[in-house]
Amino acid sequence: MKTISIFSDFDSTISILDVGDELFKKYGDFDKHYNNFITGLYDIRELNKQLCNSLNNNLTFAEITSFAIKQEIDPFFIKFISFCNNNNINFTIVSDGYDAYIKPILQHYQLDYLPLFCNSLIRKNNFFEPHFYGAVEGCKCTTASCKRNVVINNSNNEDIIIYIGDGHTDFCGAEHSDVIFAKLRLATYCNKNKIPHHPYKTFFDIYRILDSRIKNNNLHQRHQAKMKRKLAFQIE
Repeated sequence: MKTISIFSDFDSTISILDVGDELFKKYGDFDKHYNNFITGLYDIRELNKQLCNSLNNNLTFAEITSFAIKQEIDPFFIKFISFCNNNNINFTIVSDGYDAYIKPILQHYQLDYLPLFCNSLIRKNNFFEPHFYGAVEGCKCTTASCKRNVVINNSNNEDIIIYIGDGHTDFCGAEHSDVIFAKLRLATYCNKNKIPHHPYKTFFDIYRILDSRIKNNNLHQRHQAKMKRKLAFQIE
């Protein structure tokens, strides 16, 4: 059996709500800046910069932590991680969100041992600013940081790469993966671009499908994804 490496989005995938959006709605000016992104006035990185700058100057990291640990995660996620651990499946979180709320949530559920790639929220001159962990010139996808590079740099050539996500920040990472679990905008994108994927609602759906495919030895590298990964290496 080849090594299975799973890469999963966080907001609206592991968490029930998009915690980042909820944070900026509560303490910042989400609607104004998101509308500017939708209309093309901002690119994704500018959107993140403006959202972070809009956060209340008096907001503390302790308050963000308190807000974060009240957020719910998928009810089957912890059992799914146990399933991964029992089957020697690598599981990595790759998010275009922020450490200030993701880390407290993982700690709250005793899951902070999971590998995590996400942006950092820093405070500078009384303003909040983003630090993008994987921004690269070679990738032009709609993420502030490059999820694609996390996927290809944290797996081996022969791994079966599985991607789990829901939104526009997952498009590029999913395209470079062998097996895709998609919902919402990511599922729409996969349908539009004829990318094979499994629709899902919860991590129980993912467990059920993945467990069956493992038992039936029905996990293989997707040729198109493998070629995309090879090309990405050459470009970078």
